[in-house]
Amino acid sequence: MPAQQAFESIGNGMVFANWPIMWIVINAMFIYNTAVRSGIFDLFRRWMITNTPPDTRIILLIIGYSFGALLEGVAGFGTPGAICSSLMVSLGFDPVDALTYTLIFDTTPVAFGALGIPVTTLATLTGLPVMSLSAMMGRQLPLLSLFLPMYALLFYAGPRAGVIECWPAAVVSGLSFAVIQAIFANLVGPELPDLIAGLVSLLAIIIFVQYWKPPYRAEYEATIGVKSHTDEETSDSLSTTTNQDTFRKADVSAGSDNGTSTAKDDNQPKLVLEKPTWLEMAVAWSPWVIIVVVVIIWTFAKVSSAGEVHVFWPNLHQRVWLTLYGKRYDAIWTFQPLATGTAILVASLPFAVVVLLYGAQPRVFYLALRDTAKQLFFPVLTVSFIMGFAYLYNYSGIVYTIGLTLSSVGRAFPFLSAWLGWLACFLSGSDTSANSLFGNLQVVAAREIGLSAVLMAATNSTGAITSKMISPQNLTTGVSTINLQGQEGRILRKTILHSILMVCIIGTMATIQQYAIPGIIPPGDEVLHK
Repeated sequence: MPAQQAFESIGNGMVFANWPIMWIVINAMFIYNTAVRSGIFDLFRRWMITNTPPDTRIILLIIGYSFGALLEGVAGFGTPGAICSSLMVSLGFDPVDALTYTLIFDTTPVAFGALGIPVTTLATLTGLPVMSLSAMMGRQLPLLSLFLPMYALLFYAGPRAGVIECWPAAVVSGLSFAVIQAIFANLVGPELPDLIAGLVSLLAIIIFVQYWKPPYRAEYEATIGVKSHTDEETSDSLSTTTNQDTFRKADVSAGSDNGTSTAKDDNQPKLVLEKPTWLEMAVAWSPWVIIVVVVIIWTFAKVSSAGEVHVFWPNLHQRVWLTLYGKRYDAIWTFQPLATGTAILVASLPFAVVVLLYGAQPRVFYLALRDTAKQLFFPVLTVSFIMGFAYLYNYSGIVYTIGLTLSSVGRAFPFLSAWLGWLACFLSGSDTSANSLFGNLQVVAAREIGLSAVLMAATNSTGAITSKMISPQNLTTGVSTINLQGQEGRILRKTILHSILMVCIIGTMATIQQYAIPGIIPPGDEVLHK
């Protein structure tokens, strides 16, 4: 490949990485950091905890599963692992358990994370219809989403304390998420499945446990207490000024001087929280509600496509001949000024009004912007280089050569397809990156063997989610959040078997869908023959 075209393909990929991929993440993290700096996120956390039974089995579902899925839907890129594990440690979880189960839960929402960026990236690189890919993933992941809460409870608390005693809560959280995920992925698109399903699941499980609670077990009692506004006794409440103190307590409990984790201290004093008022509850929910409303309007009104500009990449567009397809390779970057990331930016405006009315100083916006820049500087560089390599990988023909080679496995390829996604995500740490690296490879192999390209491309993404829990990038981020540096190997040993089991399930599911029930595969392969 000529050097100029090689550099042009890298540049094309790096530009795509920043717009639209990281444009979504930057704005989502800005809203989150604004909520943190203003104290609104702490208010939301207090509302969530005070409406939860002081039972770590239920907290595992509420924070680890439902709230983690909500965070994944908004921001993605490892956000749930960092935030949810810290919250769980502050409530009495063993740090290793907190991170392990947060990583296990951060699987089925990942394919639609960051408002569907993995799916839209896959569609852009493969040329397959985004709705076909979204629908196919929506016919694979809900099955895992349904059983994941009960699966986690089985390993966390055992068959009796986990499954037999807590199965109603597991069914409520898993079923509510799975149903909404399937509906929105199949009927609406990739932007909303996680966001809406996470919200519905979170509300469903919190409302459910107001009327039902598992049998009391002292070993699963969380280190929190709740007082109402009518209580006369004085006790410390968790406020914006004590937020850092709470996490400081969590950090101390996360490990001893030599970096090893410690078991839960039975004598650890409880955090006593005051239930938020109705007004505080409205403020606490404001960022999530505003984002949902704006993104729903954006999606159904098809605002993203307004004003889009197609940029034909110089010295690359139609300069590469695809022998496999018998046509020239397009190199078009579609600039959408009103892309989904802009919807998040628009959502930040009414949220800014809420922040100011809440009493926060305007300085919090500067601090939130500074936090966002610090947090995302290296992720932006990382994603840019990965996408640049992925585009080079595609335009140089490497992906087609590997795809043709892998097609020799024949009818076993659907099972292998999930493992290819698993490998790509393990190496890159991201489902989006995995799709950019191996998405086209899957399509090439599928076409050569005579399989569904839509199914194989979708399976690349759904297989990729199963290795996020063992990816070095995510393990390093997770252990640094709760002061478990040096414990990556211990976390890996706890998650590796879960990862292998899940990818085998995805591979088996893809094989059954390809050969036994091909009617479940949505149309979309015909675009490759045009």
